[in-house]
Amino acid sequence: MKYETLIVSILFILMPAVSFGSGFSAWSDTTPYGHEMEHDGTEEGWILLRLDTTSVSFKHFYFYKNHTIAYSDSLYFIVNEQTESIQEFTQPDRWQAALATQHLQPIWKREYDANYSSDKVGMVLLVLMIPIPFLGPVLWLVCVISLFFSSRKWYSFRKHYAWIYPLLLLSVYIFVSVPQSL
Repeated sequence: MKYETLIVSILFILMPAVSFGSGFSAWSDTTPYGHEMEHDGTEEGWILLRLDTTSVSFKHFYFYKNHTIAYSDSLYFIVNEQTESIQEFTQPDRWQAALATQHLQPIWKREYDANYSSDKVGMVLLVLMIPIPFLGPVLWLVCVISLFFSSRKWYSFRKHYAWIYPLLLLSVYIFVSVPQSL
């Protein structure tokens, strides 16, 4: 009975700290070009990119060719992180024209928002990996080892799974590690 009271008291003390969730979605990271980028964790919060002499606030962005291309509801930016120059636009058509003349329109754009979440390709790869986090490596190991034996049963599956699974893991690793657009 004493321990139950102690546990309930501790839970009542800790519950308010657990229930405040706005700060848990805050993040801070370094861009691929070495500048600090952060988000305060609020729902409609802005992303702040800190350069050495100035800073820029926006809601969506992507990295491409030493630039951070960013925009919000009414402001559009082209930030050259090497020279730390910022081009600001208020009209989206002029911003798009500047992106075209500076060759800053990637073939595949990996765009982020305030939650630092990306496009749907990563989600598809994640869905492929979630059902088999433990079964996948074990099955791969069984397939590789069984290729050294003379059994022809399921040979095509074993042969293809032996190289497809590592390729899938490598693609997920590259997708998570490289934030730039292509």
